[in-house]
Amino acid sequence: MIKKILKENKWYIFSIIVLVVILTILMKSSFSDVVMKIDSNVILFMNNIVDNLLTNVFRIITIFGDIYIPLVIIVCIFIFFKNKLYFYILSCGYAFSGAITYLSKLLIGRARPVSALIDIPKSFSFPSGHTLTSIVFYVLLCYLLVCNKSKKTKIICLTLSILFVMLIALSRVYLGVHYFSDVIGGFIIGIPSILLIINIVKKNFKEKLL
Repeated sequence: MIKKILKENKWYIFSIIVLVVILTILMKSSFSDVVMKIDSNVILFMNNIVDNLLTNVFRIITIFGDIYIPLVIIVCIFIFFKNKLYFYILSCGYAFSGAITYLSKLLIGRARPVSALIDIPKSFSFPSGHTLTSIVFYVLLCYLLVCNKSKKTKIICLTLSILFVMLIALSRVYLGVHYFSDVIGGFIIGIPSILLIINIVKKNFKEKLL
């Protein structure tokens, strides 16, 4: 099974590795100065639109990218779904995204912004873990729930999940705990990661998700 999965998804795996390597090289090169200029302009823009209501809204939205809500959802799926395959796939997908995030942060080692509207996490900044793990978790959750539904339902659910992830990503920049390029990096690595997981599910487990 493992050999089959690796063979079927070698290009997805290769693309993730290549993207992580390229981003690591770029963020450790002089190109990072260009990125920082863009990030600084975004920070200035965000500082100019800070509003108490908006801050409170984004404080709530960003919570959905923390580990706690995904864990609660995973536990609920384990309790209420008879087919435990949903639980295993979602758990493995989320763990995979967490591992990719951790390794990428460790390789790049970018420091966080110096000030924020909420407590600044102690982990490295690039890529945004909230963005990367949210892409994988919420899009995968959507896919699992509607994989046997109509095409229209799939499109609507996928669109909503992507918009939700974009709001989570935006919340990290607005609240000041990530640079704009951090969330872009999260999307760059997160997209092939979720495509990899969905392809594995589609080719090996879809018929069992009934």
